[in-house]
Parts: sequence; structure tokens; C-alpha cells
Amino acid sequence: MAFTLGVYIEDHPHTVGHVRDVEELASIEHVLMAGSERAAQIAARMHKADFVGGWAELIAREGLDAVVVLTNNRDAGRMTLQALERGLYVYGEKPGARTVEEMEAITEAARSNNAHFTPCYVRRTFSETHEIRRLLDEGAVGRLWSFQANWITSQAELRGADHWLFDGERAGAGILYWLCCHWIDHLRFVTGERIVSVGGMTGTMDERISVEDVACVCARLEGGAIGTLRCGYLLNPYEPYDDYQLMTAFEGSHGALSYFPHGRTTLRLRTRAAGLTVGSELREITIEEERPGGYAGALLSDFVEAARKRVPPMVTAEDALYVMRVIEAVLKASRTGSEQQVES
Repeated sequence: MAFTLGVYIEDHPHTVGHVRDVEELASIEHVLMAGSERAAQIAARMHKADFVGGWAELIAREGLDAVVVLTNNRDAGRMTLQALERGLYVYGEKPGARTVEEMEAITEAARSNNAHFTPCYVRRTFSETHEIRRLLDEGAVGRLWSFQANWITSQAELRGADHWLFDGERAGAGILYWLCCHWIDHLRFVTGERIVSVGGMTGTMDERISVEDVACVCARLEGGAIGTLRCGYLLNPYEPYDDYQLMTAFEGSHGALSYFPHGRTTLRLRTRAAGLTVGSELREITIEEERPGGYAGALLSDFVEAARKRVPPMVTAEDALYVMRVIEAVLKASRTGSEQQVES
């Protein structure tokens, strides 16, 4: 039976990449497009797509297997919940909603209706992510003691300060939801440990917007390691990245591992762990990978196969809920000035 995917589009910055993924993935035989005038134009250009109108018309269609939701966080949370309640699998952008309460409802709907929500934590599919995970698992840094991550991107001015990304009512939060969320998920995926407590400071430097555009987080993992996550809409001019602006690093009892994903993706390892020893020398590991599609082709492919077989996908609503609980704790820590425990 042909797989039919619904796609709802209403002004999301990653639309072009996601549409390319949908168009190129052969396992999606039929697309039902809905939403804005832009969605209608995209459907007209896509050989396997038909435009059906609005959201209500889309999820009412017989034979629909799953949906992709590309819109602001406020509407995405509501639409995802409605689709899950109909037993549909949903693929959407991170974080997936505006609040923890909204994501809790989504998670419960997924459980109750034998369906799943996949937030687009695409870095889980990258070769370098799996190499970092392997090296940490094999003890390359020994017992993990500390970590850091930076992800600095373009200012609100360059993106349009009136965009919904910078409107608290539609977005829920700012840079924590747009970029820091990736590193929160990445950290758990590669270490196997949850963040259990956080401190944090957030700021809104551009007075035209109503969400935080810079955030500094101090986090403690289950195993005791502590570290920092720093993200911001800060660059003007934007490209190219400098090393410090996009990186992660891990230090432990037996070594250190760093990751620079811009340009030629590089891991840098110094370790005295048995079987991995390079002494005081710095060992560089270059990752060369041709990634399919436009934005998250491998993740979408996994989602489609999971929806076809009615099994859990690689990333689920539970993962989205964990990230949102960490961010909720960070925002509270910033407001109160005190360390916050993260609900498990």
C-alpha cells in the first residue's frame, strides 16, 4: 500500500530543507499538502503532491498515514496533539510546543493512541555524533568530569525581529528552543546521562523582541559531571563560523575530546585510555559524510518506516518532553537566581 504523508506549512525557517527531504524520499509515494499560499505553490511544483486546503481538511482525509507540521510552536503544539488523537504519527520541528504542559499532553496522546511524535533532533543521525558516543562509551576520556557546548548564530536583526521566532506568545522561548535544545538532546544521546540540575542566566539584548536571545546554562549530569551550554542570536555579520562559535568538548579522568562541526567536521582527541592511547599528541578525526536530502533526510526516513510499521521512531515525544523540562528549569533558574532540579 502506498504511503501517504500530509505536510502542513505555515512560515517555518526550515521549510525548504524539509520539503526537499519529502520530495526526495522514495518511500513517500503520495503527499497531501496544506496550509499557506506558499504550501499551495510547493504542491504545484511537486510531482507527487496534491494541495488539499487547510489543517482540518488535511487530517480528515482517508488513507493518511502520517503528517509533518511546520509552523510556529504555539500552533504546532495544538496541531500535533490533534493529529495524535486521531492515531496519526507526527513529524515536526523542535521543540514541538510552547510549554512543558503542552508537551505532556502530546506525550500522553501518543501513548494513548499508539502513535508517536518525532521532534527534529537531527544531530542524532550524524556520523560524528555516533563516533563521539562510541569514543565516550569506550572510555576515551575515562570518567566524564566536564563538558561545554557553544552554538552562536545570526542576530534577530538579520532574521527579521518581527518573525514569530522572537515573539513569546507564538514561540514560547527563544534561543533555548531554537538551538540550545539540540545540544541538550545531543548531550544525553552521546553520554547516556540525563541533566539532573541546572543554573542559568538568560538575556534579551535586542529590545525589539520578547524572548531570550542569549543563554548561558550550567548543568549537572546524573554521573556528576558539570558543564556549560552557551547559545545566542549574536552574530552580525554572520558567516563564516569561528571554531569557538560552534563546538562541543568533553574532559574526563583519562583524556579530552572536542568536536567542531563547521567546515570539515573534525573531532580532536587526546587520551591515555588503554587501547586508544595517543599520549600527549592531538589526534584529529575528520568525518566526511554526504547527508541525503535537504535538512534531515535520514531522520525523516526513519520516521516514515516507523509510521509504516507502527513502531517507535528514533526520536519520540518523551525525548522532546525531557528537553523542554530542562529548558523550563533553566528559565526558572534565570528568574530566581537559584539552582533548579530537573523533573525526571
